Amino acid sequence: MKSIEKAVRALQLLVNSGGELRVGDTSRHLKVTRSSASRLLASLASGALIEQDPATQRYRAGILAVQLAASFHRNFDLVEQAQKEMDELARQTEHTVWLGVLSGAEVVVLKTVRGSQPIQFTVEPGHRLPAHAAAMGKALLAIKSDTEIRSLFATSLDPVTKQTLISVDDLLHEIAMSRLRGYAISNQELFDGVKAISVAFEDPHKGMSIAISVSYPLFAFDGGSDQSVVDALLLFAHHFGTRIGDKRWIQ
Repeated sequence: MKSIEKAVRALQLLVNSGGELRVGDTSRHLKVTRSSASRLLASLASGALIEQDPATQRYRAGILAVQLAASFHRNFDLVEQAQKEMDELARQTEHTVWLGVLSGAEVVVLKTVRGSQPIQFTVEPGHRLPAHAAAMGKALLAIKSDTEIRSLFATSLDPVTKQTLISVDDLLHEIAMSRLRGYAISNQELFDGVKAISVAFEDPHKGMSIAISVSYPLFAFDGGSDQSVVDALLLFAHHFGTRIGDKRWIQ
């Protein structure tokens, strides 16, 4: 089991390192010897999960990993359905639009669409974010019951910034507010100087859920109101939610 856990951590490191992985990086991240890291990567390569570039000696995603990703997207219809809608939302708000799914107590970013503002804030697809600090995480948690939410977290939450909620009770209160207003907020809780708002959707046929968020630097509004972004996101939510049959968004 430990070898499987190390393999998973190595693959996560590959995603978070921009798509390329070196033996030395793997050794340091997993806290194992270089020879152990080399054997692990060679084992993953033998299964086509990764492959080694003969010129740089670095590892990248293999054909099996690419096939698994393609299979995931084929089965996750909501992701493909949301793509064009995300493009339009980014055009309207002029800010970065994200799409993510919940994985335990984290959110995995699957897609991002950049807006037209000269300064954009984005995270590459594949990155994992703490659900309690991310707007997408809060939006997806709001679909769950409080009991389910408590089961995902310990008694305290890891701080990411000075604004991050660090108590489960405070998180539940914030999620209750998200349910009432219809969208979740992360105000400098994940990244300093960045605010994000998010809505979540459930596929009534497959039981799958995704979240869409818009993120922007606080100085973009220079102390003014970001209500135009909220209005655009909620209009998007009602339109897209109605189209996929999510009862929470059908008016």
